[in-house]
Amino acid sequence: MPKWLKCKINEGMFSDEYTVTVRTRGGDPIAVFVPKQAADDQNGRVRVQAFEEQGKTIVILPDEHQSVVDVSVCDLQPA
Repeated sequence: MPKWLKCKINEGMFSDEYTVTVRTRGGDPIAVFVPKQAADDQNGRVRVQAFEEQGKTIVILPDEHQSVVDVSVCDLQPA
């Protein structure tokens, strides 16, 4: 299900991307490059696909590797 995930947004290596840093449920930061259209830099969030699996909230980030991250449900917002 599409959701917004809170993140820190910075400029990417190229003009059509951002670097987004998300916090895992364990508190560790993960930074990936995403297309600018996948992020809301005004509100500090990135569009993700979210799933509940075995009591965990799992998201798929919109980076080129489709990174799978375990996040805190409180960091998600409706899309």
